[in-house]
Amino acid sequence: STYQLSTRHSEKNYAVDAPNRYFWRANLRPRLDAEALRDSLLAVAGTLDRTVGGEPVPFDDANHRRSVYGLVSRTTPDETLALFDFPNPNNTSEQRTVTAGPMQRLFFLNSSFVTKQSRLLADRLRGDDKSRIREAYRLLYSRTPLESEVQFGLDFLQKSGGSWAQYAQALLSSSEFSSVN
Repeated sequence: STYQLSTRHSEKNYAVDAPNRYFWRANLRPRLDAEALRDSLLAVAGTLDRTVGGEPVPFDDANHRRSVYGLVSRTTPDETLALFDFPNPNNTSEQRTVTAGPMQRLFFLNSSFVTKQSRLLADRLRGDDKSRIREAYRLLYSRTPLESEVQFGLDFLQKSGGSWAQYAQALLSSSEFSSVN
């Protein structure tokens, strides 16, 4: 059974099956690249501008165009995109590196952009608390939450004084949201 396998490395298993063809460990899910992550944050908040074509626009909190239309400057690269492994525009890059570091997690906790998208996502959810939690999981993770996840959400909301923006930010900060599934 491959359900709930660990990603922990085992020399014994690696020696027999290095590419993991027989699923002796869980495969790590790759993180979304910088542009897809930004677009996903805008999409779940309901603010993604899907207009096709047009001039490049700066990557800033006021701009909601898809990232493919973002202005990439060689002299002043965007710090947020660089944080999520956006390639240096001054060099050729045949493949992007994928890193996971504490600064990426801190971005989700401290970024004004993420805070704003969290508030907009919270405003977008309708109904009672259980319905809103289920809708958030559908929008963010494309799945129905487990009953334990619904209960965890209700407990979080009770302890935080009903702060839906904080709950939405916690959901957006999860690895499940920022990973390719």
